[in-house]
Amino acid sequence: MGDTWPSRSLLGRLTEGTRRLVLTLGTPVTYPANHLVIREGDDDGFAVLVLDGAVKVLATDTAGDTGLLSLKARGDLVGEMAALDGKPRSASVVTCGPVDGRRIPPEDLTRFLTRHDEVLVELVRIGNEHLRWANDLRREMSLPAAARVARVLLHLVDLHGLHTPRGWALGYPLTKIELASIAGMKPRTAEKAFSELRTAGVVETSPRRGVLIPDLQHLHDFADDSMPTSRP
Repeated sequence: MGDTWPSRSLLGRLTEGTRRLVLTLGTPVTYPANHLVIREGDDDGFAVLVLDGAVKVLATDTAGDTGLLSLKARGDLVGEMAALDGKPRSASVVTCGPVDGRRIPPEDLTRFLTRHDEVLVELVRIGNEHLRWANDLRREMSLPAAARVARVLLHLVDLHGLHTPRGWALGYPLTKIELASIAGMKPRTAEKAFSELRTAGVVETSPRRGVLIPDLQHLHDFADDSMPTSRP
């Protein structure tokens, strides 16, 4: 684990002095892969600062289907909503692989944020950015499924992309079904969407490597070409 934090993460947005203070909060924790860190509906209240690795934020809809809401990685804080409002958990959090972090009691987080406006402001900004992106996805529900998946992939590569000799990977293991669920689609629709993306040469998929994007510009073009054009 290095000292450089992703610029879009909470820790990456803070000044050095404030970041050092945040890193003293809570106690160290280590979770194994596929570990349920937070369970939807529970009324505990701790937050977890991710120092290494990544976690999936998952929620269950009224039909009982579980969908992926977001991915949190190095430098991100997860679970802070319940820590701040004291209400039951609105989503579950599961590790993508081994995760190191700091488990922060709700009272400690609340006390810290009342004294350090910089951290509170950045948490609000992060929440606003995610809300804007979610609203954009909602407005694009009329687009073809493959186009919606392409736009989800662009967003995740921007946040968590890993450049390899074969192209761009997401850096963390996510299934096609999980990726498509961000765009609000069911497994059967997800399979059809990825089939179209593979046929167009936009992505490659395999059980071992997951989703690979050989040419990022091709993915951009595919997503842009699917957007409706406005009439003069």
